[in-house]
Amino acid sequence: MKSILEISNVKIIPYIILFVSILFSISGQLLMKYTMSHTDEGLLDWVFLQKLALAVSVYCLGIVNWILALRSVKLSIAYPLTSLNYVGILFGSYYFFNEVITLTRIAGVITIFIGILLVVIPLKKPI
Repeated sequence: MKSILEISNVKIIPYIILFVSILFSISGQLLMKYTMSHTDEGLLDWVFLQKLALAVSVYCLGIVNWILALRSVKLSIAYPLTSLNYVGILFGSYYFFNEVITLTRIAGVITIFIGILLVVIPLKKPI
């Protein structure tokens, strides 16, 4: 009987760590954009430096999770999955910064999803 955290010989925990890495990366990038967009006083202001430190720290947590995920996830699968950053940034930019999502951008996101599926989901097992 297979564990709940194991599906057809694929361990789920490393993929959860990978997706947490992606979420931290997206969050860090959005926080960096927010920090740079809301800078009135200057780049050496104490409040600005605190916001920037938070943004970079969140982004670094993504890097740490990425390294942990690479212990078990093949790089040829993990790296294409990081393309989900594009999707998260697109929707985060729309939600937090009122950026426009055009049909061209939607087509690009759909293309990214199809590409991820082609790389990640094996059609048949290697011999």
